[in-house]
Amino acid sequence: MDKIALTADELNDLVKITAPDIPSDLGGIVNELVKYIFPAAGIALLIYIIIGGYQMMLSGGDPKNIAAGKEKITNAIIGFIIVFAAYWIAQAVAVLLGLRTIGGFGSGVLQ
Repeated sequence: MDKIALTADELNDLVKITAPDIPSDLGGIVNELVKYIFPAAGIALLIYIIIGGYQMMLSGGDPKNIAAGKEKITNAIIGFIIVFAAYWIAQAVAVLLGLRTIGGFGSGVLQ
């Protein structure tokens, strides 16, 4: 083996490089995004509840700041509910129309 350069196939065989399984259809892309949207929504909810709580605690009794903190917490909870309601509405429509539904969290496959 006095070859200095390897072909791409030889290099791939040597290092066993494999491409990640990237979905090419819209359903697969959405299914992959769902895995990240719900945890991000949960983290955002937690952050906004903490910020709203601090705003209420540090208001110094000012009714405007207390109301702003309560509104921030309320809006965070409503936004979180909207994210999950959109998912379940999409699931219900898919079942009613006889379409494939998005698989469970972490499964990564359409059922």
